[in-house]
Amino acid sequence: MAKQNLSVGSAANDGTGDTLRDGAIKLNSVIDELYTNLGNDTNLQVNIGAPVNDQVLRWTGTAFTESHLDSLSADLNVKAFKIISESAGNIVIEPDTTGDIEFKAGSQGSRKAYVDGADGYFKWTAPYALLSDLPDVTAHHGMLAHVHDTGKAYFAHSSWIQLLDVTDGISILTDVDTTVNGGPSDGQVLKWNGTSTKWEPANDETATGGGGTTQNLFETFTGDTGTTTASAANDTFNIVGGTNISTALVGDTLTVTMTGALGAPDQNLFETFGADNGTTSATVTTDTLNFLGGTGISTNLNAGAITFTNDSPNIVQNVLQSVSGDSGSYTAVASNSGITIAGGTGITTAVSANTLTITNTASFPSANENDNIVYDGSQFIATESPTVSFRITSDLSNGYRFDGGGLPSSTNNPTIYVYRGFTYRFNNTTGGGHPFEIRLSDGGSAISGVTGSTSGVQFWTVPQTLSAGTTYKYQCTIHQSSMIGDIVVV
Repeated sequence: MAKQNLSVGSAANDGTGDTLRDGAIKLNSVIDELYTNLGNDTNLQVNIGAPVNDQVLRWTGTAFTESHLDSLSADLNVKAFKIISESAGNIVIEPDTTGDIEFKAGSQGSRKAYVDGADGYFKWTAPYALLSDLPDVTAHHGMLAHVHDTGKAYFAHSSWIQLLDVTDGISILTDVDTTVNGGPSDGQVLKWNGTSTKWEPANDETATGGGGTTQNLFETFTGDTGTTTASAANDTFNIVGGTNISTALVGDTLTVTMTGALGAPDQNLFETFGADNGTTSATVTTDTLNFLGGTGISTNLNAGAITFTNDSPNIVQNVLQSVSGDSGSYTAVASNSGITIAGGTGITTAVSANTLTITNTASFPSANENDNIVYDGSQFIATESPTVSFRITSDLSNGYRFDGGGLPSSTNNPTIYVYRGFTYRFNNTTGGGHPFEIRLSDGGSAISGVTGSTSGVQFWTVPQTLSAGTTYKYQCTIHQSSMIGDIVVV
């Protein structure tokens, strides 16, 4: 039914409001709807008896009635709130019979700690695989934990400190050092060492110890080489003879006997003899030393005297000690020093008996009358007239450069002046990168009379028939615009 309101009119007794009948009809309709929704007095779903403070309405299956909230029908979400007590009261969680109180990790869903309902003890699982997995020690001060990798227990106190267990030996203690003198031996005890501030294994005898009668004993023995230290109260020290020495112990008496042959007393002997070259040492008591003469020397032994005789007396000799050349010199360092006479370029030497032969092996090319001999860097060649040589380089592809013939070597594409009847040699060291060609004009054909290779050496004899002022072009056949210059006949 839609909501109905009584109309009271605009003013009292103005005749604009509901009549008493219409108002009663609306009021009865509202009462009927409430009555029906409340169960018509037979199905009323709210049944309140005598509620007390803090009770709530709970559904009993047939109606809502007052009750304490003493059980949950779903998970309790405290959101950002707490479960608290008042008047210093306890918060008691009491499972039924042997039920456990479990604490679960929210992201894992399995319990990590619980109160066992069977015995009431608090138990937990600490699955720390490695020591590095333990939580921050400052935030967990006083916490106990077990690390599976080491099989040890630890507690947090400024750092994670390992606890001792029955499987740990005494050596794990920081003030005990059982490695001293190779470790403990049977019968030794731990003694305090004030220098190292550690307990260390040692024999159980001292001048002030509890061994009964005071004893003065040697603990360490030293020989010509090596020492030994007793490592136990019942350690054994052996006295063994060396070469030609024997020892015997009878009762409390030690006898040392020399078993080898004794020599005469008071002997001063040389064991090792040295010479200008080499040494020798006696290997047995009956060893022999022989004195032998070298080249030109003889020896003679008579009774206790050895005589050395020079069988080849020195002859006065005039010998050159130092030899000098055009460059360098040599000075003999011994009487048998030698000197080698070696030939230079085009020269060979040969020694036969007492004769030294020096031969010129350089050959000149065949030449015609009036030819000139010119060295081209590796050999001599014949040219028919006076020859001027140019060594050609380049400034990358920016221009040719020339060395020789009086040209400036740092100038790109200089003008070359040539004389009629002279021969000119052009050595193009740039090779195939910048082929050098003498042309009639810029980009024109090559002139005649030039021999050789544009990427190597070329010769050109200037004809007498040319007129003074005749101008040719030298040009790179690849970089024609930048590597080009004039050749002018004088």
